[in-house]
Amino acid sequence: MIAWKEKNGLRIGTFPALEALAPALRVWFTTRNGGVSSPPFDSLNLGSHVGDRRSDVLENRRRLKKALGIGNNRVARGGQVHGTSIAQVTRGGKYGDTDGFLTRSKDLALAINSADCFPLVIHSPSERVLATLHVGRSGAAESIIEKAFALLYETYRIDPGNTVAICGPGICPNCYEVSRAVAMELPPRARIKRAGGWHLDLPRFIRTETVRAGIRPANYFDSGLCTSCDSSLFSYRRDGGKTGRNWTIAMMVNR
Repeated sequence: MIAWKEKNGLRIGTFPALEALAPALRVWFTTRNGGVSSPPFDSLNLGSHVGDRRSDVLENRRRLKKALGIGNNRVARGGQVHGTSIAQVTRGGKYGDTDGFLTRSKDLALAINSADCFPLVIHSPSERVLATLHVGRSGAAESIIEKAFALLYETYRIDPGNTVAICGPGICPNCYEVSRAVAMELPPRARIKRAGGWHLDLPRFIRTETVRAGIRPANYFDSGLCTSCDSSLFSYRRDGGKTGRNWTIAMMVNR
């Protein structure tokens, strides 16, 4: 279950239950509160591509890194084009058309930018490897989760028995109504037919795909937060496309 902490005026979400299973892993979720951005990006907008003032975004990121104790130039972030490209990284910076990261580097923060899509964190304590994925409907349809696990197994030989997975905030099925054509792009386990139309259930799909890949259900953690329902989070759909971005940050530390 997610727990909230106040850090330097920012409200940050964490998963205390991870401490026993993955003591070297840190996962943080941001809210929209505690920054300097003006409406409609108020106030802790962390996305630089949404129309917000660049100086405000940089100040928001500075505040977040200070609150979490992340060093300068130690954040890797992707362009996130709703694809399946996964980069293996050892240093911070922006990585163009990238929707996922893999690393073995300590104290390197991997940031996932979102405002309805889901951040997924995967960590193998025994192999000391960390992955983060940006999972929206396009990435889900194109099997970004399956691709990430193939890399983790083939490249790093992770042990699924002790690997943990954490799914952060994203849009819930009640809020995610789509056309029939869009619903048919995903397998049956990702869609719901209701009297009023079709809905996508990405939380269920992400959990199912992760467990199918070998992760024990007891080692899967879901924030249970809907970006559209929760006004403390940015939501692209709820806010009509003019809004900021939340960050999910994952990092391995020396223990």
